[in-house]
Amino acid sequence: MPAVELPTRLSPAPFWRGNPLRHAELLLALVGLLTPLWLFSTYLPRPAPWIALGGLFLLFLGRSLALRRWHGHTPADAALLLLALTLPVGLWASADRGVSLPRVWAFVANLALFWALTAQAHSRWLRHAPWGLLLAGLGLAAALLLGTNFGGNKLPFIQADFYSLLPGGWRPFWNPAGFNPNLSGGLLALFWAPAVMLTLAPTRWPLRLLAAFTTLLLTALLLLAQSRGALLGAAIALPVMTVLYRRRWLWVWLLLLAVGLTWAWRAGISLSPDTLLGQSAVLGASSLQGRIELWSRALYILQDFAFTGVGLGMVQPVVNLLYPLFTIGPDAQFLHAHNIYLQTGAEMGFPGLIAHLALYLTLLALLLAAIRRTADDPQRQALLLGLLGALLIFLLHGCFEVITYATRAAIVVWAFFGLIVAAATPLSPPSPLPPFSSPPPLPPFSSPHRGEEKGPGDEVRTP
Repeated sequence: MPAVELPTRLSPAPFWRGNPLRHAELLLALVGLLTPLWLFSTYLPRPAPWIALGGLFLLFLGRSLALRRWHGHTPADAALLLLALTLPVGLWASADRGVSLPRVWAFVANLALFWALTAQAHSRWLRHAPWGLLLAGLGLAAALLLGTNFGGNKLPFIQADFYSLLPGGWRPFWNPAGFNPNLSGGLLALFWAPAVMLTLAPTRWPLRLLAAFTTLLLTALLLLAQSRGALLGAAIALPVMTVLYRRRWLWVWLLLLAVGLTWAWRAGISLSPDTLLGQSAVLGASSLQGRIELWSRALYILQDFAFTGVGLGMVQPVVNLLYPLFTIGPDAQFLHAHNIYLQTGAEMGFPGLIAHLALYLTLLALLLAAIRRTADDPQRQALLLGLLGALLIFLLHGCFEVITYATRAAIVVWAFFGLIVAAATPLSPPSPLPPFSSPPPLPPFSSPHRGEEKGPGDEVRTP
């Protein structure tokens, strides 16, 4: 008999058939409805986030019963469980629970959205993820273009007068001061990386055209934001993505690097860290010096509060109270440690830092393994390479900024984390026969020696 090719992805039945909680799309929709109750808990009655937490528990319990297994089963479950356990400990250690509690609720939203997105690994809608990322990037670009406080002189080739031509003035109710350019740059760079790879990959022309337009728009906004951490992350992630995609890109980047270094040397341009991280509106004349001082204070906190941290959102009050700064003015609103790793350790102690590092390493391992598996699927490989670039940008930009300090920005980052796990999950084969079950009967005339009589010692082979 000819070999029958089995499907690699099972198409689930419509959600109206069987138990609806078995369907990942419904789970994501319900979690999406609960998420605003945690993100905007400060604007809602006090019972609202608790009611949402109860609804989340019932939702996940019902799904686990419907699937007959505990919902989860992702490689990052252990790290995320440890993160969840650190939340009540940090709330107990916080000196101002009015500051920490809304951030704890926002972290609950992050975890819930992550698990809801990882459940989409075998959803029929996952194949539309490239379109969703591009459209979400364009929507975010429009919002940040209208609401970001653009300006500054970090990049000398951008004239300050140009910013007066930009539309602006939008101020959301949760941020009446407007968006910080470093925050905007970090978020835009996350969507920039997948757009670049979807432009380079041989995908269908409508998707490729939209990706090219998104790449150009996000590149322009990245330059206007003048976020040096985001630009540095993008400059490193781009060669990594392209070289993993095609080895011949390595020679292109080596040539460009040689030309760039030669030009900088002949022009007398210094590439020292102090030059690259110069003046900052918050950290003073030397952004690098201010950051180093903040990093030292975060290390002091981690040393003194190693197991509990000081609680979410409490780094600035604790630094001002116990570890005074000298190079940063007393009225400066530095808010965080300007480093995601030190910020995590200061807020959540070593358990939270270890859990975050384990999560990052897990995501990197999943992406690299999936990229190797999908060499024959250009669109999926381009998506995975773009997500790898986004993760690298986040980790590199995180050496200088903490975009997850803003709770609404953090939900975007965690959505990327969940999408990474879903996109990197191997395509599942059809379910095997249950154990100890008898094989199905042979169809008529299925013998390889049809018409011949078999003796007791003849071997019967199944087709």
